[in-house]
Amino acid sequence: MQRITAVPVNVVTGFLGAGKTTAIRHLLEERREGERWAVLVNEFGKIGIDQAVLGGEGIAVKELPGGCLCCANQLPLQVALSQLLSRTRPTRVLIEPTGLGHPVRLLEALREPHWREALDVRATLTLVDARDLADPRVVEHETFRAQVEAADVLVFSKDDVLAEDDRARARDFAAGLLPPKAHVHFMREGRLERGWLDLPGRPQPLRRSLLHLPKPGVAPESGPALEPPYHYSERLGEAAVAGWAFPRDWVFAHNALLDVLFGIADKLRVKGVFHTDSGWIFFNATRHETVVNSEPPRSDSRLEIIAATEFDAVGIEQALLAARLGDLK
Repeated sequence: MQRITAVPVNVVTGFLGAGKTTAIRHLLEERREGERWAVLVNEFGKIGIDQAVLGGEGIAVKELPGGCLCCANQLPLQVALSQLLSRTRPTRVLIEPTGLGHPVRLLEALREPHWREALDVRATLTLVDARDLADPRVVEHETFRAQVEAADVLVFSKDDVLAEDDRARARDFAAGLLPPKAHVHFMREGRLERGWLDLPGRPQPLRRSLLHLPKPGVAPESGPALEPPYHYSERLGEAAVAGWAFPRDWVFAHNALLDVLFGIADKLRVKGVFHTDSGWIFFNATRHETVVNSEPPRSDSRLEIIAATEFDAVGIEQALLAARLGDLK
């Protein structure tokens, strides 16, 4: 059997009610003759509604119930995607996570080395109902923010029913995103442009061992499988981005850590979550304000910096490590 190679795949994500299913139905109706499309859908509940409404001739639909597509256990995704590819041999795959699904782990899984030959991961499309931007419960929701951050194409859906205040709010919201989005569009009546699917996906950032603590005799590691501690860096448009992840049992001195973080808070954005000797904290600094709050325990400590120009990542890393107390006993 001929090997499956470079199948275009897009993630179409968005918060609850953003119009993902309607948009995907429109795309399926606009398929070219002879194309075989596959759709992998993840509903949070256990009743397969989308599988019933998306199917049709030349369309293979696989549904994963229970919201498991974006979870840490990637086995359901691996199995379902393997089955779709081998049984239907599609010319394109669309993946629709649940509206409560966090897209980062999903995108990392699609870029795992064992999918590198089979899949061509293209633009992630995030749909947003601009009316939701007036609701702080949505805008401040961690999953909503993650969906927007993951977007290569940000689409404000349901433009046909938006008031002008909604459109103005959407434009202001998009203009305030860091780093800025190269592709921002309004969509009417669920008509998602096919051409947006073929825009390139965001390049996978380089991940490597901590900058000044390379493993002796070992080349720097890269790829999403690298476990903390690690550093990554990338360019997103005109912005320089770098981040660090540290093991959960690394504990930082609260006051010393804040001295480090406030010292770099002149960047476009400095955001992190840390395990300190005073508990877990969330730090978020923009050009306009800085917020430090207590935080529930997380799986690891991490920091991300976005700046308009290159910055001294080595110096920041050394300062962070100097603020470390030790491991949790």
